[in-house]
Amino acid sequence: MKISAILPIYNGEQYIDRAIPKILENLNSNDELVVINNGSIDNSIKMLNRWSNLDSRINLLNLKSPGLVSALNIGITESTNNWIARFDIDDVYSPERIKLQRSAINEKSVAIFSDYEFISNHNKGIGIVPSAISAPAVSVSLISSQRTAHPSVMFSKTAFENIGGYQEFDFPTEDLSLWLRFSRVGELSSIPQKLLQYRLNPGSISAQNRTLITNKTLLLYKTIGINKKDISVTLASIESILKEYDQFSHSGLRKVLLLRELILLKNLDQLTTDQNRQINDFKRGKLLKEIFKINNYLEFSHAILMKQTRDLYRRKL
Repeated sequence: MKISAILPIYNGEQYIDRAIPKILENLNSNDELVVINNGSIDNSIKMLNRWSNLDSRINLLNLKSPGLVSALNIGITESTNNWIARFDIDDVYSPERIKLQRSAINEKSVAIFSDYEFISNHNKGIGIVPSAISAPAVSVSLISSQRTAHPSVMFSKTAFENIGGYQEFDFPTEDLSLWLRFSRVGELSSIPQKLLQYRLNPGSISAQNRTLITNKTLLLYKTIGINKKDISVTLASIESILKEYDQFSHSGLRKVLLLRELILLKNLDQLTTDQNRQINDFKRGKLLKEIFKINNYLEFSHAILMKQTRDLYRRKL
């Protein structure tokens, strides 16, 4: 299975010489790296030209700043393989990332994510975010919009084209819109390992557009919503999902987050009467029971502390 890694860059000179070789190490000899220089005005283009001359797997596209959504769509259109792996220049990736995600592809797969960790500009860890792992729980986890990091995804180009790709109108939540639409045509899944370290950067799109992100996210939940079939299947198999988590790291936090996400679904006002009843039962019983199991409580408390630390860090950026 050949992979096309997609890497948009705008003024990334401080990261290029460190990040490009690490991304290339993730790829096989017959994979490719599509680099989209999105109108950089620093030394990025000079550095990227040098890397492009050094490795034939690099396909360098120089664009005149069309914006992130257009840049991504162009890069994917120009890619030659059917599986797309998204990378960001300032993030850090496990050398096993592509190998593990590639091995998880099956005939129903449309998108594969991973656990990830937030890091500061000084590479200090500020909180692990464990994923929901398997469909349909990953689909349900979209209600939190936090457990499916954009730079961690590998997805099917065929499915991407069939659902219309990234939509300009959805910016800066173009990723969530894509995941919600993906969930209608195939399975979302995730590798239960930390394959991404996601850098909190003052120049990032998410840092500059937090209010707009919140408003667009709410709009997507109203207009597309979480896949109702995935909600039903998750509710019906909740006990087996929670038991499955015991074999993975951060099992307590995975359990608490999934139950919390099911409760958040009530805000959509799109559930059946039976689903509302089940979720009310979780809220009164199962969620509190899981939270106050000692190991789960310690994990969940630490996660809250890390979130508070990230919020403080963002305000200082």
